[in-house]
Amino acid sequence: MLKTAKSTQPPYPSGHDTAVGSAAAVSGVIRCVVLVHGFMRTGRNMRYLARELGRRGYRPVAPTLPTPFRDIRTCSEALVSTVETHVPQGSVVHFVGHSMGGLIVRDYLSRRVVAGLGRVVLIGTPNGGSPYANMLLGIPLSRDIFKGLSDLAEPGVQIPSPLNDPPPEMGIIAGTRPDPVRNFLLPDEHDGLVTVESARQVTAKDEMLIPCAHERLHWRRDTAEAVAAFLETGKFRRCEAQLKF
Repeated sequence: MLKTAKSTQPPYPSGHDTAVGSAAAVSGVIRCVVLVHGFMRTGRNMRYLARELGRRGYRPVAPTLPTPFRDIRTCSEALVSTVETHVPQGSVVHFVGHSMGGLIVRDYLSRRVVAGLGRVVLIGTPNGGSPYANMLLGIPLSRDIFKGLSDLAEPGVQIPSPLNDPPPEMGIIAGTRPDPVRNFLLPDEHDGLVTVESARQVTAKDEMLIPCAHERLHWRRDTAEAVAAFLETGKFRRCEAQLKF
């Protein structure tokens, strides 16, 4: 049996757990948002979204999952204990995933019915795979060491629909402005790693395109505002960033 890595990092970003928990409970119902990081990252990579959503009354839970050396299934199993431990019973719980984190969220929801399930936002998630993962798989031993690469490669890992009935409303955010080095490496509109078409390979209620590279998508104010709007209403707030096209 594979052992999942246990992080010593608290699942709530430092300095936010007490204050945010109090704010989120003002209405009598705790609103949690589970923030799932991408490949080769930790929970701290989601700290900007955690802070911004915390200011809006959500209780953020940002675990560190073993994404460098484990596949999506193992990571979603590791997410189970985080949700059971840090999401209070009776809470409304939303999920936000960046990149591989979005696939982990989808896999998690395909394997269990979640009480109090709210909405889901996927940010720069390669639902249809990424050609860069295919390239990395060509490097000797990469498939054996970085087990999640196969799940990130085209044509995309097959993940069943969520078990909750009705399923959660899902929104996708995709980037359209890669850095200059990667601007011409993919034929379609993309963020440098994931094409817009790949991000769209799920049934979504709404989508938003932001002129930003993959690694910075979840570090922007307009992204945080869009995520908060979708969690509240099921629709993204259209902002000036999207109108620059």
